[in-house]
Amino acid sequence: MLVSKDENIKTSSVYVASLILKQIQKQKVDKISIFEISKELKKHNISRYRHLFFGLAFLYSSGIIDFKEPFIYIRSKND
Repeated sequence: MLVSKDENIKTSSVYVASLILKQIQKQKVDKISIFEISKELKKHNISRYRHLFFGLAFLYSSGIIDFKEPFIYIRSKND
């Protein structure tokens, strides 16, 4: 289940993942540092690493992003 009825939607992994993707899209780049993501999420009152972790895990397991420290990359369609 992606979102539980008992979970706050504003801290769900799907919502956090959408904020991460919006930040990458807003910057018009294919990579972003984890520090930039953390800074943006704080603007949305998401300050716990757990929410960041689950948002990133959701994107990674969906095949949308990949990691190369300290950057997070949008995967190309050829990967």
